[in-house]
Amino acid sequence: MSLEVNKHVQRISRYQPFDVDTSEMIYELQEDWTQSLFPVVTLTYLLKAIERPAVKTIVLTGDAGHGKTSLCASLLADLQVDGEPVTPEVRKAVFRELSEAGDASRPIGWTRSGRPLYILRDLSELSLQAGAHKLVELLDPPGEGVAILCANEGQLRKCVAKDDTLHKGGTGRAKILVETLTAGIARGQVSDPSGSVTVINLNYQSVAADSTNGGLVPWVLKQWTTPQWSRWKPCETCDAQKVCPILSNRKELSDPAQGPQRRAAIRDVFAAAERTGAVVTTRQALSVISYMLTGGLSCQDVHAKYQWSHSNRSWQAPHLYHQALFGDRLTQQQRHLVPAFFALRKLDPGKVSRRQVDDRLDPDAAGIFPPLDTSSYLQKVRTTRDVQKQAEHLRGLYTFLRRADFFNSVDNKDRFARMGLQAGDDFVSVQDENRDRADTRVRDRFLKGLEAVQGIYRAGSNPDFFILDPAFFTHRARAAVISRRVPSKGVEVVDQVTQWQEAGRMSVAPEMQNAVEWLNRSIYIRIPAVTPDQDAVSVEADLLRFELLTRWAAGLRSDVQHEAEIRGLSGSLAELADSSNKDDEIQVLVGNMMRKLMIDVGDKIRSVRA
Repeated sequence: MSLEVNKHVQRISRYQPFDVDTSEMIYELQEDWTQSLFPVVTLTYLLKAIERPAVKTIVLTGDAGHGKTSLCASLLADLQVDGEPVTPEVRKAVFRELSEAGDASRPIGWTRSGRPLYILRDLSELSLQAGAHKLVELLDPPGEGVAILCANEGQLRKCVAKDDTLHKGGTGRAKILVETLTAGIARGQVSDPSGSVTVINLNYQSVAADSTNGGLVPWVLKQWTTPQWSRWKPCETCDAQKVCPILSNRKELSDPAQGPQRRAAIRDVFAAAERTGAVVTTRQALSVISYMLTGGLSCQDVHAKYQWSHSNRSWQAPHLYHQALFGDRLTQQQRHLVPAFFALRKLDPGKVSRRQVDDRLDPDAAGIFPPLDTSSYLQKVRTTRDVQKQAEHLRGLYTFLRRADFFNSVDNKDRFARMGLQAGDDFVSVQDENRDRADTRVRDRFLKGLEAVQGIYRAGSNPDFFILDPAFFTHRARAAVISRRVPSKGVEVVDQVTQWQEAGRMSVAPEMQNAVEWLNRSIYIRIPAVTPDQDAVSVEADLLRFELLTRWAAGLRSDVQHEAEIRGLSGSLAELADSSNKDDEIQVLVGNMMRKLMIDVGDKIRSVRA
C-alpha cells in the first residue's frame, strides 16, 4: 500500500475559508458538478410563485451566504429539464447563462406558462443609483414577465432609500419592496396586498429545520459520510488509515448503529444556536461541517504525522469531530470568518458540569485517540505550577469526555441542559400543538421572570402579574408604585407562527414558514392591553432570553452583564402601564408586601394593608 490523497476530502476542505488558496464557497465556483444539491423548500415555493399570474417581482434577500444565487441556478435548471433529472451538463449551462444574463438585461428563461424570466444575480454589483433604477424597472418587467432579484438586505434598503429621494429624480415606487419586507417580519407574509411583489427573507431560513429531513445539516452529513459512497475508497488502501482522524470521523458519523444519533445531536446543536438568536447561513453551516469532518486537516497533514511516527495516537484528539465542531484550534480572526463558531461555542457541552454526567465518564475509555496519556493526571504534585498544570490537564480531559459523551449518548432528553440551557425543553414545548393547555408552568415562569426584571420577587405561584410604574423600573427603591395588576388567566404564551397570525388577525397560517426551511426561533407572551380595544402587548423571547428570564425568576440576576436585555424588556413592559388610573387609591409594593395608600379628607394619606 501507499499514502493516498482522497480527492473527496480535498473537495470538502474547499468549503473552509481559512486558507488564502481556498476559493470562496459560492455556487459560481463549484467545480464538482456531479454533487447533488439540498432540496430546499424555497425552490419549490419559487417554482409555484413564478406561475402566479399576479406575480411580477420576487426578491430573495438576507445575509450573504444563504444561497440566493444557488436558488436561481436551481430554478433555471428545473425549468430547463421540466421534470427530468438535472444533469451536470445542465448545471454548467445554467452557470454560463447566469454569468452572461444575470444582470436582468434580457430574459434568461421562460416560466412553464410562457412568461419571460429575468434574474438579477446580485444587486450589490450595481451602484446605488443604478440599483434604484433597476429596482423600479423590474417592478414591471418587459413582456409581462417575472423578475427575480437577489439582494443583500442592507443594499436593498439603500437602493430603495435612493429611489425615495423624489427631489433627486427618485420615483418612490421601490419602497413597496421594503414595506413588504417589513410586513414579513411583523406578520410573516411574503407578498404585498396586490400579490405582485414577493419578498422572501432568507434570514428566516434554517440549516436545522423542524421538518422530516431535519434540514441541511443532517442531509450534508449523510451525503459526505455515507458508507456506500465510492469517494471514500482511496482511504481503504492508504497506509495512514489507522491513525487518520478524518477517516475516524467519517466512520463514527456513518456507523449504522450510532451514526444516526450522532448526526441528530449535531443537528440539535445547530438548532439550539439558531434559537438563541444566531443567523447561520448555508455557507457558514457548510464551512463548520467541513472543518468538523476534516478536523482542519488535509490528507497531506495526516501523511506528515504518519511519517513522523507510524503508531503515534496522541495528536488526533483535537481533530475528532466532537472537538473540532467548537473550533478550539481556530484563532479569533478565523472564527470571525465563520461567525457560527461563536454561537456554537456558547453551547459547548464540554464547559457544562453536571454530576449525573461527570460521574459516569471514564478517562480510561476515551477511545482509540485519547487526549493525552491518562496516567499523567495521576502523578504527584510538588509545586503550585504542578497543581495548575494538573488542573489544566484535567479540565481538558473532562471537556473532551463530556463532548464525546454528548454525541454518543442515546438519551436525548437532557441535551438542552447539557448545553447549559435549563429552559430549552420548555421553550420547544410551546410550539407543540398537542401540549396540555392546562399546563401553565411556562407561562407562570415567563411572568415571574418579567416581574424579576422590574425588581419584584414573590414566592410561590401567583394568580396575577404586577407591572410597576415605569418611573420605578431603573430606580427601584424599597417601595414602588404598582401601575397595574394583570390576571394570569388572560395571558398566553405562543410560538412565532401563532404570534404572526394573532398580530395580523389572519385565519390562515403565514406564508413565511412555507417559503423557507422553517424553525420556530422565538416565543411570545401575549399580555392584554390596558383597554379592550387595543391589541395585546407581545414580549418576544428567543431561547437565550427565555433562559435568562427563567433564571431571574429563580432569583438569579446580573444587572450589569445583562443591562441591554433588561432595558429592552422594560421598554416592552412600559406599554402595559396604566397611566389613566385616577382613583384616590394607590397600590404600593413595600418589600414583598402589598399596601394601599388612600387619600382622605384634608389630603391626608392613610396606609392600609392590601
